[in-house]
Parts: sequence; structure tokens; C-alpha cells
Amino acid sequence: MNKKQIILIFLLIPLLLLAETFDISIKYLGFSVVNVTVTNTDSILTINARSTFIASIASNMDNSYRSVYSGNFLPSKYEKHIDQGDYFEDRIIEYNRQTLTAKRMSNISPDRNCEYPIKLQSRDFFSALFYLREAINEPAGELWIDANKLIWRVEYSITGKEEISTAFGKKDAIKVKMNFHNYLNEEKERSDMLTNNLVNEERSLIFWFSDDEQRLPLKAKFMMKPFAVAWKLNSYTK
Repeated sequence: MNKKQIILIFLLIPLLLLAETFDISIKYLGFSVVNVTVTNTDSILTINARSTFIASIASNMDNSYRSVYSGNFLPSKYEKHIDQGDYFEDRIIEYNRQTLTAKRMSNISPDRNCEYPIKLQSRDFFSALFYLREAINEPAGELWIDANKLIWRVEYSITGKEEISTAFGKKDAIKVKMNFHNYLNEEKERSDMLTNNLVNEERSLIFWFSDDEQRLPLKAKFMMKPFAVAWKLNSYTK
């Protein structure tokens, strides 16, 4: 190994240390319906979500997302590739924090191209969750989510601490409740089942983060009626 190769390895070590991978299952009525893999590497969140064999009989899903963010998990670009059988998206959203606007470009339906206003702290669904993971050092707060060009104000609060069963055994967890408010009271567009459909004024989203330095998203529950949808972290690597 020559000197240049050694230097390159040392330069790559900090980037490798930033890599995280989360394997998550989503369950409904006790059945696993979607498998999700989330990777956080070098300021890029990459998400792949595919329906399980059983769930694909009723509703197929093969979705991918990519969020390129800077400090504090503020995205500069967000990509969505949605294949849900009867619904498709292939679009890129670019965020301009100077002009407080976002530009949406669709590779399927150019008539859906648009530019719309955002808040300074607007985030996509996934970058918002990663921001929340670090923000829960405070007992309560707010964040802003861009859900298909709608501005949503999200109030979050720590509602308690619990010991829960996880794939890693019993874990102490911080329970966080998220409530959503349609800031401009505008009509929602149809969207993918994994993200923007969870942004709803009538339903809360609850997360349990590990009560340690890692703040792992151990599980989540979306309060649908008549039955809740549950997320569970199956494995984590760093």
C-alpha cells in the first residue's frame, strides 16, 4: 500500500463513521406489509420501501426516496420515485432557502411542475424525522414539513418515558407525539402511502426513540381508524 492509498483511507474514515442503516418493518393488523431500508451517509438520506409478498396481493409498493441535506437536516434536493400499482410519481424538488421557494419537476406529468413558497425550516418527511431525532433534547417544539407543496406545522412533545420490547431486547425509550396542522388550510394532493399520507390533522404520529445517545427510532404508531399502523426497527448498523 502506497502513501496516497493510506492518505485516502484516512480521508474516508470520517465519512464511513457517518453511515447509518435502519431496517424497518411496517405492520397492519399484525402482518408485515412493507419493508423499509433507510441509509444516512454523507448528508444524503436514501430510503427504499417495498411491500411484502402478502401485502403486494392487495396493494403493491416499490418506492424510493433521496434527500440531500445540509446542516440541521435542511434538504436542498428531494427525489421521489413512486410505484404503487395505480399511482406513480417521478419527481425532484429543489429548495431555495434564499428566496423561500421550492421548485417541483416531474418526469411523468410536466403539468405538475410548479414553484411554491416554503418556510425557512421546511423539510421533507424523512429529513424532518431525522431532525426530530436530535431535537427531542427539548420537551416540546415545532417543525415544518413540505408534503406535496403543502406547508404543515408540526407540534411535537415528549409525553413520557417507557421501557419497551424491541429487536434489541428491553429498551428505555422516549415517547414523542407529533400533531399536524395544515398551515394554509389548502387541499391535499394524492400522494404516496409511506410519507405524505401520514400528515393528517385528524391523526397523531407517535415515535419511541431510544433513551441514549443514539436516539434510535425503535418503533412508531400512526393512529389510523379503526386500526393503527405500526413501524418497528428490526436492525441498525453504523
